[in-house]
Amino acid sequence: MRKRTDVIFVYDGTFDGFMNCVYTYYYSQFKPVDITSEDNVQASFYQQVTITTDIEKSEQVKKAIKNKISKYTIRFLQECMLSYQKGKEIHMLWYVVKGFKVGYNIAKLVSDEDVDFLLKANKHIHREKHLYLGLVRFYKSNDVYISQIKPKNQILPLIANHFVERFFNQSFMIYDSTNNQVLLHDKNITQIMSVENIQLPEFNDDELAMQKLWKLFYDTISIKERYNPKCRMSFMPKRTWDMLPELNDNI
Repeated sequence: MRKRTDVIFVYDGTFDGFMNCVYTYYYSQFKPVDITSEDNVQASFYQQVTITTDIEKSEQVKKAIKNKISKYTIRFLQECMLSYQKGKEIHMLWYVVKGFKVGYNIAKLVSDEDVDFLLKANKHIHREKHLYLGLVRFYKSNDVYISQIKPKNQILPLIANHFVERFFNQSFMIYDSTNNQVLLHDKNITQIMSVENIQLPEFNDDELAMQKLWKLFYDTISIKERYNPKCRMSFMPKRTWDMLPELNDNI
């Protein structure tokens, strides 16, 4: 076998695009030292190889993963794509390569560098997902309920069904200001879109009055002697406090 050439794969940032990175690795003489999306390309001494997304090739790789590793692996990798961790794609590639050799047991090799990286990333994603299921706060603007969140990971695909099932007959929007994504739901239509420079509606007088009442209630029932900010931060990271009326000093 000829020696592989060290390169950087540049793809479109989608899961199908990543599947094409796996395909290219097996059907070329390239050895990626890194895999980066088109939006995050940086100057490098390594040759950059642009990977074109081909759905047919993507489906071939998915089928191979299901047959040689497991069906669960596809879902696991899709969730890992949502991680904010830099370098996740190269770890995902080697996870697949090693998985083709050892099968479904790849998930048990917790001492492996790539497996350990992805397991920790996936755990962080789900921990943040459950955190925001209880922290999303809506306010009403006209007939639409609006919320803004600031997660590290791209959790909108993971929390979408939760809110659609509970507010299926209402129009709502959840804006992820960290990842510039928005979840939109209107009757039977639900979609996640990338956005830039979105301007959310201001609170109206009724909303401001309601938030002040809630803050008054919160302050009234609180026990000052048991105030423990460190304990609070373990349940609600401080970066989320400005989204909570009871902890927002500007209200």
